[in-house]
Amino acid sequence: MNKKEVTATDVAKAAGVSQAAVSMILNKKYNVSFSRETIERVEEAARNLGYSMEKKSARQQSRMKGTIFVVCPNLNNPYYGMLIDGIEQAALKNRFDIFVCQTNRNLQTEEKYLKRLEKLCPSGIIYTCMPAFPDMVNRMAMKIPVVFIGEKNNKLLVDSIELDSRKPGSMIARYLLELGHRKAGYISTAVNEKQPARLRRKEGFTEEFENAGIDHQVFIKEPDEARKAPCLQNMDMEFQVGYLLTLELIREVPDITAIVGLNDMIALGIRDALLQEKYRIPKDISVVGCDNILASQMRGIDLTTVDHYAGKKGEDACNLLMQKMERQKREKEIMTEHVVHRVEYEPRLIIRGTSSYAVYNLKY
Repeated sequence: MNKKEVTATDVAKAAGVSQAAVSMILNKKYNVSFSRETIERVEEAARNLGYSMEKKSARQQSRMKGTIFVVCPNLNNPYYGMLIDGIEQAALKNRFDIFVCQTNRNLQTEEKYLKRLEKLCPSGIIYTCMPAFPDMVNRMAMKIPVVFIGEKNNKLLVDSIELDSRKPGSMIARYLLELGHRKAGYISTAVNEKQPARLRRKEGFTEEFENAGIDHQVFIKEPDEARKAPCLQNMDMEFQVGYLLTLELIREVPDITAIVGLNDMIALGIRDALLQEKYRIPKDISVVGCDNILASQMRGIDLTTVDHYAGKKGEDACNLLMQKMERQKREKEIMTEHVVHRVEYEPRLIIRGTSSYAVYNLKY
């Protein structure tokens, strides 16, 4: 007959303490003050019963083999759903499971996930956004294969599937300038150094107008601090940003001829506000987004956008992770020579029914 496995409950009974106390004492986490006598009693009970936290940790890690964790900022945006779908398809082909950790761009949530993942030691981790703690991710990458999907970044010493976000911004601006647009709006969620993709996409857009000598005709809108918190509480935050800021923009600049959204979700909010105010798209105002999500392709929406192949990027990221796992397996232990592979995607403008030549109303 197989010997029964000793558990923390058995140790707790033998020592006359709670299971939580056993866990804290054996993990050396003295969040609560324990007497020397209690600590010795728990340690002695664990020794006598042959219970080891190290064995438990090893069992947990072995259960995580064959599992890939995906860190994602926002599951409400279909772009991330497309990335995850691509990751999952590649993972299933290789008989791996995936778990998704949604951070909602909350620093405490992300840090909590990272600390937990470091202990769990899964087969691999895929980051679908810029990490808020790049040093921690770089350290983890020395023992757990990590792949990053996002903006070009030299601070991250991990394999990556990259996009230069200046290119979509620049591509959209050149297209609108060719159509004769000279007054254009650009609507984004909060832009700062922590979100380099947003910042560079905006820069790519404004630089083209600057090169044309009309940068003063670009009107940038993003949520201010007073409105940021309420917006972030909504599941449809990006859509609401597009909708609300468009209403402001058309009041402030009534002769504007084009409005661009940082992404398709914002562009759909822009479209909704314009239709509500009886504007004709694209005859009165052109609308352009970025990401080419499924809704953008639907009849009746037909959004002009930029495709950067989200599903394919997810698939390639997972395949890159598999290759990293194989290399690590061949080298047995932690990799001493840290080789970083970077794959850059080129964006493609998709012209649909929400954009056309600029038409100026003489009354303005």
